[in-house]
Amino acid sequence: MVNITLSEEQKREYHDCFCLFEKNRGFIKQDQVRDCLRHVGFNPTDSLLQNLQWELDSSEQGRLGFKEFLELITRLLQEMDQAKEARDSFNAFDFLGEGFVAANDLKEALFYIMEKASEEDKQNIVKHFKLEKNRKIEFEEFKEMIIMKK
Repeated sequence: MVNITLSEEQKREYHDCFCLFEKNRGFIKQDQVRDCLRHVGFNPTDSLLQNLQWELDSSEQGRLGFKEFLELITRLLQEMDQAKEARDSFNAFDFLGEGFVAANDLKEALFYIMEKASEEDKQNIVKHFKLEKNRKIEFEEFKEMIIMKK
């Protein structure tokens, strides 16, 4: 995972936005976080936002301070970077733009990368990722494979 460092200019922009929504002595309520994020150009999925808020709300009071808000933004940027990396990798295999990767093509690429691995290790990967012949892998499943391996 790429380590994201925010510039001072970005921190100021995020602080200004945080202050627009902060009405609670240095905190914003969790139900305001999505609006605040949208104000600075983020649109995370509900599940991702909920998971990150749950991880970062150390006080368990349903609110985030500015430090936690910056951490939330940093993690969102990391997620976006991972998703882009996964999409680029997927597109390298989906050269016809059909929206899927043939499991057999993926298996051959993995075996090439793992040329020194034992046959048993290779077969364990095929079994784990269900890379049987004639199976088609769509992007979301591919992304989970890629992100899980990191």
